[in-house]
Amino acid sequence: MEALKERLGVPQLNLVEDNAPSHQTTRRVDEEERKSHRIVTLNWPPKSPDLNQIESIWSYQKDETSTWNFVHASRQVLDAAKEILVRTGEELPQEVIDNKCQAFHEKLQRVILHDGNNNFNR
Repeated sequence: MEALKERLGVPQLNLVEDNAPSHQTTRRVDEEERKSHRIVTLNWPPKSPDLNQIESIWSYQKDETSTWNFVHASRQVLDAAKEILVRTGEELPQEVIDNKCQAFHEKLQRVILHDGNNNFNR
């Protein structure tokens, strides 16, 4: 963690998690680990609109890899796939990043206009 903070040039790492049950379980298990590395967990209010743009990046990566078939794949194939996923993230087109940033600002404005409610997508 210290090397990552140094590489990024940041004094601390912040972790944003939504209220998915798997995240809540992990939060309880990893609490001591987070404390030891001084990772700040930002609380995400329940039933809030998803302003975390990483969710749409996961969708982008899923679309990029949707034709892959890993049933009974060898360790070598799985390792190669992991490398491709990392590279896909590193080579994310700037246009995609720009679009996600713009979408974030637009969604944030809708949240503000609806007093924090997430009913604007209905």
